[in-house]
Formats: sequence, C-alpha cells, structure tokens
Amino acid sequence: MIITSVFAAALCMQGTNLDTDVATLRIGAWLPRLGGTVTDGGGAVDLETNIDLRSREDVVLVEFELRPIEHLTVSLTAFDFSTTGNGSFAGNKTFGGVAFNDGDLWNGKTTMQSVSAEAAWDYWRPYPRGGSTMFTLSPVVGVQWYGTSFELQNDTSALSVTHDNSWLALYGGLRFDLGWDTRQQISWIDSFSLGAEFTAGALLGNDGGSLWAVQAGVALEFTKGFSGYFGYRLREMNGEDGQYIFDAGLQGIYAGVQFRF
Repeated sequence: MIITSVFAAALCMQGTNLDTDVATLRIGAWLPRLGGTVTDGGGAVDLETNIDLRSREDVVLVEFELRPIEHLTVSLTAFDFSTTGNGSFAGNKTFGGVAFNDGDLWNGKTTMQSVSAEAAWDYWRPYPRGGSTMFTLSPVVGVQWYGTSFELQNDTSALSVTHDNSWLALYGGLRFDLGWDTRQQISWIDSFSLGAEFTAGALLGNDGGSLWAVQAGVALEFTKGFSGYFGYRLREMNGEDGQYIFDAGLQGIYAGVQFRF
C-alpha cells in the first residue's frame, strides 16, 4: 500500500519537457567483481573458494541511447574487464589436464569484453515521453558479442591452461522507465528519473550456452542535458566449448555522468 501511494504521488507531480531529447550518452566507472566457476574436464573451479579472482576492478562503461522515432529506443553498450590474482589453491581439482592440489601455488587472469546493441519499443506508456511525467514499459530485443580469456597456471608444477573464446548472443527482455520534474519540490534538481531492465537469451558459437542480465539506475538532472547517474549492473553467462565451461559473470555498482542532447 505504501509503495502504491508513493508511486501514485510521483505520477501526479508537475513538470515540463521531461526526456524529450533524441540522444543520451552515459559514461562512468563500473566497479564489478568476477564470480562463478570454470570447468575443463574435471570438477568446477570456483573463482571465489578454490582460487580468488574476485578483486573489485574499475571498468569504464559506456552506454549510448538514440530515439530515432517516438516509440523506439536504440542502445549501444561496451566494456572491457580484466582481473588477475595469485595465491595457494584450496582443494583438489583438475583443470585442462593440469592437477591442482591443496596448497599448490597458482596465478591466473580473466578478461571479458562485450559490445551489445538493443532496441526497446514503448509498448505501454500511460505517461509518454515528453510530458510532465514519464512512465513507459517496453519489450527489448538485442544482440551481444562476448570475448573471454581465462588463464590458470600451477606455479608449483609450472603447467598452465589458457582458453580464449568468443560468443554471439541473442536476447530479449523487459524494460521500464519512470521520471518526473522535481523543480517545484527540489530547487537544485530539474528532474528525477529511474529505469530498470531484465534480459535473458542464448549464446551462439562454439557449443552455445546462455546469458542473462539485470540493470537499474537513477539519474538526477542538475541542468538541462546534464545528470549525475548511479546504478547497478549484473552480467552473467554460461558459455560452452567442448569440455570447457565458462559459467561466470560480473556485478557491481555503476556511477557516472549522463548527457542528453
């Protein structure tokens, strides 16, 4: 009941010309951690318990949106993630024919690159873009390229395994956008907007796989066309190539600036 009341009050706030700009450029620092497992012919190697590749990294994340026509939003996103680590192996596993015994010294590196393009159609819009209040619900379809590299070396035995792979993904999902003018309530913020999106799909190439993603964020517009942005991004994938399975992903907060023009 409380959530419903807050939502209703938000939709009743007055403002003008919200979200009428054609393009949006968002750039900032994404602070993700890597999590999951990798498998190559033996038991799954956990990236948190068997080895530790979960240091938080600082990744530049660029997101661009274009609205060529009234109902359509086209988005492009790109990032390049890399992390390294070393230590003593916990447990007993075999990876790519290399035995890792409890206490063996290891070092490893993982990289993930991604470029995606998607389209969202404002199918249900009780408060269309361009008015005093905006609320839309949109189906999403997209295509994404993933490039991954995973290296794991047993320093005790001086043996190592490297996997370099790429997959193309097709996905679909749902997105919502909500915003309203806040100048009558908060003098130093012109508008407030928030959005969220969930997608899932299939990986193509090698032996296929699956992926899913969640993202959400809040934009505070201080002057027309310029906003501070704070959000969260999660990207998970399960890519297969023979006996090799990369079942891992990235998640973390995202902070940056947003330009609308």
